[in-house]
Amino acid sequence: MQLLANKVAFVTGGGNGIGKAISVALAREGAVVGIADLDVASAASVRDEIREEGGRCLVFQANVTNREEIERCIGEMITEYGTIDILINNVGGTIRKPMIEFSEEEWDSIIDINLKSTFLCSRIAGKVMLKQKSGVVINISSIHSLGGIPRRSPYATAKSAINSFTRTIACEWAADGVRMNAVVPGYILTDGLDYAFKEGSLNRQDMERRTPQGKLGTPQDIADAVVFLASDKARYITGTTLYVDGGYSAYHAPEIATSLTHNI
Repeated sequence: MQLLANKVAFVTGGGNGIGKAISVALAREGAVVGIADLDVASAASVRDEIREEGGRCLVFQANVTNREEIERCIGEMITEYGTIDILINNVGGTIRKPMIEFSEEEWDSIIDINLKSTFLCSRIAGKVMLKQKSGVVINISSIHSLGGIPRRSPYATAKSAINSFTRTIACEWAADGVRMNAVVPGYILTDGLDYAFKEGSLNRQDMERRTPQGKLGTPQDIADAVVFLASDKARYITGTTLYVDGGYSAYHAPEIATSLTHNI
């Protein structure tokens, strides 16, 4: 039995990496999936994969920091399928450099893509969910939200704010049947992480040693957590932050802290 049969889901940044895995996993569990992504070619490839497996998917080229574009996308989903049941605020991005070197425009752009998009999409989809007295919002946070991460100041700030936003809105919406939770991925094997290994800014062996399970995560690990939280199996879970990190956030190893922080 599919966990999300006939549910309607909207995923931001669903064309690559973690977002792609989430989009495909939701579809495999029976959800209709709408993908919003600036990279429409990648999103279309995910749509084709979903449709080849018998699923249903729509693709929207959209800047999810723009209210009008989000309203257009969600409006089209509702016109086509009647509602929005699941929102996945996945889109994100960062620039890596010391805080003192950030321009105001760069700072604003990182805050907007990570935090403002979460607010706007939640507000627009939330109006529908609150009216129908049901719905699930899942915000993709980051391991960088949990502590001081050099050269990631706007990103870490935005992701920390998303954790707080999740708790606050969960409390606001719980009585109306709408749940909101966050997923905190650890270090996940994506193209971005692979690039960091190749350029030498991160060391894979150090990171695996720092992770209690001794390995890095995959996009599927995050997708599986999202499917669970979106399903009725998590019906009594709201306002929580689920760490999917192989134990990374629970572990303290001062003997290797220097090698990690100096290379991030």
